[in-house]
Amino acid sequence: MDNSRCGFDWDKTKPEDCPDNAPQNSWKGHPFNYFTQGVACAEVEVDVLTGDHRTVAVDLLVDVGSSVNPAIDVGQVEGAFIQGMGWSTLEELVYSDEDHTWVRPKGKLFTAGPGTYKIPAFNDVPESFNVTLLEDAENPFAVHSSKAVGEPPFFLGTSVFYALKDAVRAARMCRKKEHGSDADEEKYFEMRMPATSERVRMFCADDIAIDSIAIGRGGSGDSKEEAVNSFEPKGSH
Repeated sequence: MDNSRCGFDWDKTKPEDCPDNAPQNSWKGHPFNYFTQGVACAEVEVDVLTGDHRTVAVDLLVDVGSSVNPAIDVGQVEGAFIQGMGWSTLEELVYSDEDHTWVRPKGKLFTAGPGTYKIPAFNDVPESFNVTLLEDAENPFAVHSSKAVGEPPFFLGTSVFYALKDAVRAARMCRKKEHGSDADEEKYFEMRMPATSERVRMFCADDIAIDSIAIGRGGSGDSKEEAVNSFEPKGSH
């Protein structure tokens, strides 16, 4: 095959080691013509007794270049955001394992579609949902100075997850203060996605959650709080 039709790993292949007739390359490259970026701010309320939450408000600022049709672009931003919000708060993956032995074969993904996991619905949409397109953001690298906007806002949806984690942190710090302990100990803790109601409820780490997990694992004393930090739900299936 002609070397001009071959691919090279430009990160590992030095220019002098490439065939003489290989395409010219500066060894730096520009893998993307542009970036679609944005910022998000989310406000949530959490019921610490059930783990249920509601998204009170979301504000988005997104750079979509010079929007050809702002109405369509705003709709795309809203849809991608809600999809990302569902991915990080609702859509729990369940595989065939020791907790789900009835799924066959072993290792199979059971929640392979919306028939087996919950997707965002009307009541999950933020009560106040504001989308602003960045002005005077020309993009000389695309047709009509536009930018792709269908998928990038997906990752802005994780702002709801981090707002939930902040709410959980506040609940944990409140418990520490009530017990006369150092609340700063709760500034960092690991909480994995998705932030389902079950996970949020247990990670609020009140006395009920801590005792129930410790009893279930046969633990006591100092191991109680350690147990809640390593809690992993088995899913609702």
